[in-house]
Amino acid sequence: MYAANWSKLETTNSVKFFGVAFQATLFSIVDIYSILRRKPLAVEMTHPVIKWLGVTLVLLHAGIGVQATSNECWTRWFDRDNPSGTGDYETLPELHKENPDKICQYPIQIEVKTKSGASVGSTGDVIHVSDVHTGFVCRNQDQPNNGQCSDYKVRFLCPLQFCKAKECWTRWFDRDNPSGTGDYETLPRLHKENPSKICDHPITIEVKTKSGAFVGSTGDAIRVADAHNGFICKNVDQPNGDCADYKVRFLCPLDFCEPKGCWTPWFDRDNPSGTGDYETLTHLRKANPSKICDQPMKIDVKTKSGASAGSTGDVIHASDTRIGFICRNRDQPHNGRCADYQVRFLCPLEFCDAEVCTTPWYDRDNPSGTGDYETLKKLYVENPNEICKPPLGIEVQTVAGNSVASTGGCHCLHGHDYWFHL
Repeated sequence: MYAANWSKLETTNSVKFFGVAFQATLFSIVDIYSILRRKPLAVEMTHPVIKWLGVTLVLLHAGIGVQATSNECWTRWFDRDNPSGTGDYETLPELHKENPDKICQYPIQIEVKTKSGASVGSTGDVIHVSDVHTGFVCRNQDQPNNGQCSDYKVRFLCPLQFCKAKECWTRWFDRDNPSGTGDYETLPRLHKENPSKICDHPITIEVKTKSGAFVGSTGDAIRVADAHNGFICKNVDQPNGDCADYKVRFLCPLDFCEPKGCWTPWFDRDNPSGTGDYETLTHLRKANPSKICDQPMKIDVKTKSGASAGSTGDVIHASDTRIGFICRNRDQPHNGRCADYQVRFLCPLEFCDAEVCTTPWYDRDNPSGTGDYETLKKLYVENPNEICKPPLGIEVQTVAGNSVASTGGCHCLHGHDYWFHL
């Protein structure tokens, strides 16, 4: 990795060597030192004193920006603390705790800037820690002349796999069979017959026979097979008979497949006047029966006044969907006390659903034959687990959105194209 980045790190800086100032190419000195020490390059350096082969080198105001290679990616910037207390603590354990799944477990590099975007080197601050294990710490007590640290933000370099958009497969669909003119598993029809079951713009399509064999094994001539149109096999294209019976599925972005959720109300059962603020799930469930699901997906924490947990500078003991939230007064520096916090939880959508709901619109038929048959029996078969048994009511419109009454109000074995929901 180092070799791949050296060309991007070249910059000329003044180097004091035996008291004499020289112009030197910075990457050659710093990288040799990194290799000898077997440590990653520092992303930002402020007046660092480096002992190299027994000689002290002083690098003046060197600010290095590490570029991500094709196998790496940067997180967003994080600013969880400010220096108004004992300093600016952008530590990795706290950032992991406050930003679950936003920073990889083992970052490759750290980059640090002031909140305004200036390099660390331009501030003149004495930095206590800046690495991928601890994160970043600037302590006010280390600054000369009773000074105060600047307000810093950090980001981390992670393996590309961590940042890649994740993907997921839909279930298999088999809406047609080849007994007519062929097998038409087209995306527009599948979207219409399976609302919310396939993403709007699939990434790719996979096709197999109903028995699970690959398309290539059938010898069929395939007319269409792509993520934009879906799949079509026409009987007229086959040299020796009808198409096989096929099924399809689609690859979608992960957020399409992730379970949809809903947030509980905010809870604030405790305050920090005692030993701290304990918003634990055990206590919250006792105090609020049936208000929190058994397996929350996420936790959200704010102070009672609405500020983020990161803005308080508090040391947080726990913040997860297993325990809940705990801030202990004894963990705070200088005999400080936790802020007063409130929490809420993300639960599966069905936990928060109202007792009565409406299904999506269905349009399984059109009147080109003997009429429009949107029968419940057929809809149950084609849309498993999507319609309750029995429905409480039905609403019907034409596909254009007009009421039944506006069409003449008939049962219509021949006539308008309808859709309905329950």
